[in-house]
Amino acid sequence: MYKTVVTETRFTDFVGASLVGCNFSGARLVNQNTDSIGTNLTGSIIPDEPLIRSKLYNSILPNGTWGPIPSKNLVVNGDAEQNKLIANRTYLTGWIVSFPGRIIAMLVIFYISFLATAVPGLLSAHQSNDNIVSLNIENADSGQAIPSIMHGVILETNINRGDDGGLYAELIYNRAFQENGRSLDGWLIFGQASANINTDEPLSTALPAQMRFSINAQSNNISGFRNGGFAGINVAAQNYTASFFYRPLTNSYLPGNTLSIGFSDSTGQIIYAMQTVNVSKAPINQWYYFTFIITVVNAAPTSKNFFFIQFPSGSQGDFEFNLISCFPPTFKNRPNGARNDIAQVFSDLKPGCVRLPGGDDLEGLSIPERFIWNNTIGFLENRPGRRGRWIGYNTQGFGLLELLTFTEDIGATPILAVYAGYSVDGKAVPEDQLQPYIDEVINELDFLTASADSNKMGGLRKRLGRSQPFDIRYVEIGNEDFNGYGPQTYGYRWRDFYNALSQRFPNITFIATTTTSITTPPVVDDHNYQVPLFYIENFRRYENVPRPGPKVLVGEFAVINDDDSQMDNPWGSGRISFSSMKSAVAESVYRIGFERNSDIIIAGLYAPILQNVDITQWTPNLIVFNASSVLKTTSYLAQKIFAENLGNIILHSTATNSTMTHQSVQQGQEGDGKLGNLYFIATKNTDNNTLIVKLASVDSNDTIVKTQIHGSMASATGTAYILSAGPGVDPSKVANTMDNPNAVSIVTKSISSINGTWSITIPSWSVVVVTLPL
Repeated sequence: MYKTVVTETRFTDFVGASLVGCNFSGARLVNQNTDSIGTNLTGSIIPDEPLIRSKLYNSILPNGTWGPIPSKNLVVNGDAEQNKLIANRTYLTGWIVSFPGRIIAMLVIFYISFLATAVPGLLSAHQSNDNIVSLNIENADSGQAIPSIMHGVILETNINRGDDGGLYAELIYNRAFQENGRSLDGWLIFGQASANINTDEPLSTALPAQMRFSINAQSNNISGFRNGGFAGINVAAQNYTASFFYRPLTNSYLPGNTLSIGFSDSTGQIIYAMQTVNVSKAPINQWYYFTFIITVVNAAPTSKNFFFIQFPSGSQGDFEFNLISCFPPTFKNRPNGARNDIAQVFSDLKPGCVRLPGGDDLEGLSIPERFIWNNTIGFLENRPGRRGRWIGYNTQGFGLLELLTFTEDIGATPILAVYAGYSVDGKAVPEDQLQPYIDEVINELDFLTASADSNKMGGLRKRLGRSQPFDIRYVEIGNEDFNGYGPQTYGYRWRDFYNALSQRFPNITFIATTTTSITTPPVVDDHNYQVPLFYIENFRRYENVPRPGPKVLVGEFAVINDDDSQMDNPWGSGRISFSSMKSAVAESVYRIGFERNSDIIIAGLYAPILQNVDITQWTPNLIVFNASSVLKTTSYLAQKIFAENLGNIILHSTATNSTMTHQSVQQGQEGDGKLGNLYFIATKNTDNNTLIVKLASVDSNDTIVKTQIHGSMASATGTAYILSAGPGVDPSKVANTMDNPNAVSIVTKSISSINGTWSITIPSWSVVVVTLPL
């Protein structure tokens, strides 16, 4: 294919060449110190010349194996083996070792002018090769500590029906007729009957409106009402716990004193399960509570189903209902608990921390509609709920105790946000009226942390079934007070809240939402919603934060737009519905920055986490679901492999290519945390002596990483967790969606180290985590 004509016999280094299939047998080698740097020699014929002072750096050898190798090393089947050369063994075609430890036939490529006959596929010396990186890691038993809560999420109530209609397992929408300013929204009447909202003699002051169901004449057919849930009800083969408050009014008549309750399809013609309930214990004109089990034997094929309450033919009169409820089995069988499948996916994420309950929904649409903790505890009939910040009505059935119990159940640390006198409408509590709101928070923290035997609020917690205090280490005072009119009043609000709370609770770390107009807080919250390029370009953002200074909670961050040109307005054109592979990689670059700066970063939280895909106000989200299924988004998978593989100390590491040495790498410069389009960190779990290397590549080509662990000569087998869109694919076009939930998945492969060395290929636009015993 090639005709090589040597026109010059004075040879020097060859850099970046692609010389595949070339024959150098006729070349007269003069310079015995000629190096090959980044050169592809696959299939070439090499003369045996004693060039013992020459070196190969990052070159492909004749049989296709890789460097880098100094003159004392030899690459055998892709693995660098120091000081293991065997005399008279042919390691690579044309490469002979004359005695142990000395290579006398080391190839030198030279500067040469040649004429080549042009043929299809001819490779030029200027064509780009795969990237090759040399990664050096220094093993140690101590180093900069990484907080165990590093990778977390914010669980904001109300948004995207993430709690009501989502994590909260309640199936019935508008169960207490609070939606749309007290209405029958979501309820359908069938048979010879009617219904309206009534407020006479309510069930409780918290739930002042009930349904009055009226059958005006003795009916000949069955009548009743039904509810389709939050965009559907999943009817599975299991037991459901249903309940309601019921009051028969004067002159009402119910044959047999029985109601039939169950599940049907959307037409009402197919009954999946039905339970007969005797309601004779309900006195006339008095509320009575009924609870019962509905057993489903055969699951429904879709989630387009209804929960129904049915009256027998011959019924007549007025009947009232409130707090109509139905629960499937819950996560860890908690009463009034979490939906199993969503909770399990949430738990599998292994979040280090969960910030709750918000977010904007903490502030509320107005001061009276803020999160008031004691309105979210106790019996459901005593929880008034409030207008949701994002959609509809927030029942607060999944209240303070449920939120914190769930966080505890999944092994996460809560970051509790407390109301700080400012709401979404831009109004703030005046300074001279702030004390009752401070007292409200003091009572909340006493309720959660105080002794059940010596504190009034702790005693209330005990009466509600929880003796043991919660472990509250972090409390954020307010939410996003850098927005709107927040900065104008946060100075006095932070000061007064912080002074009172820090004195009362000295073991809690308090977090400010902004540093505008306040003295240096212990921790400040930082929020970023952006395009991928922002997170890539801001990889060193937190390296530039002055030390000493406040620590940082990255309380909300996510790629919301994959169009890098929209950095100035990521909320506009290009807003994504589901996180893409491009999003996940960029977020992972940022997360590597969190770990590298763990001296000031206490945690980074993706936001939001939950989205009912049928009732959505915000995209993208980490966990997406409908009535019957749960989606692990691409960003979820990336955070998962980071969170479940978390070291507790940082190991010093540097990366180089053919143009630099490890000794030349300076802190904060190329080779420290990033090299070109590759971002990395090496950490260690000292509890089990495991190396954890996290890498994120934003390169369009694969990158080969050759790793040397200094201070460990161990030979061991570990695991690489790889998340990638695949070769030649636009990463912004690849996303897990409800229609294609497995477009991207985590791939695992074994990684073997020999005497502390190992190598791995990092795919283009990928996230990779390697764990290896030391």
